[in-house]
Amino acid sequence: MHGQQGGGALPDIYKNGYENFKIMTVLFIAQILLGVLPAALLAVFICADLYTTPVIGYIFIAVMIVGGVANIIISKRYNVLLSGFRGEKSLMRAIKKLGSGYTAFVNLPIKYKKNRSEIDYLLVCGDYILIIEVKNHSGKIYGKHKDDQWLQKKIYRDGKTTETYIQNPLKQLRRQRDILKCILAANGHDCWVDTMLYFSSPQVRLYLDLFDNDNVCSSEKELMEFLTTHHSQKPINPEELEQIKQILKAQMN
Repeated sequence: MHGQQGGGALPDIYKNGYENFKIMTVLFIAQILLGVLPAALLAVFICADLYTTPVIGYIFIAVMIVGGVANIIISKRYNVLLSGFRGEKSLMRAIKKLGSGYTAFVNLPIKYKKNRSEIDYLLVCGDYILIIEVKNHSGKIYGKHKDDQWLQKKIYRDGKTTETYIQNPLKQLRRQRDILKCILAANGHDCWVDTMLYFSSPQVRLYLDLFDNDNVCSSEKELMEFLTTHHSQKPINPEELEQIKQILKAQMN
């Protein structure tokens, strides 16, 4: 039975360290350093009269070009991580509205034998165990259930169009579900595990050909409706629910 939504009560939330945040910090600092590098090199080049030596001049030009290219690459990687971070913050705001009766595990590492992964969000209550993968993609997304890749198409205000292929997130969800089911089964729990793919950006439009059990949401309203009304095929009794929580907490260590 679902917990009461709102009312000031919050779900239990267990967070693992967000490794990408450390990477984002390093990339942000690198962007600043590479951003000022050309001006710094130019000042040294002029003040030290290095322009009188052609070879050194060519070296300075090469360093500036390499720094510029590196800055472009780092900027793209940073923007990808930043987009994912914003998507996860959006999902966290929604989860906090659920109230008591729910337990959320954030950035949960899972490992069974040689198989390992990290779940963005795992939500547990008496009605379901739900793996949630959040994406902050914008534009038009085209794809099918069995595709290895989906197509992301963006049309900008100046008329420019870009097309990018992204890995099918449903395949990652299915793999995470299999690993989690193995972990629970190894601890004596034969549980039904559901999955949800949540697109958090309001600028996304989905054109997906999926199976009936592929749960996909593209708005917070749609997500909240699912989270508060969904019932899995195998509900969990209170005693088993507590045991499962302890197993999941052990995965955080």
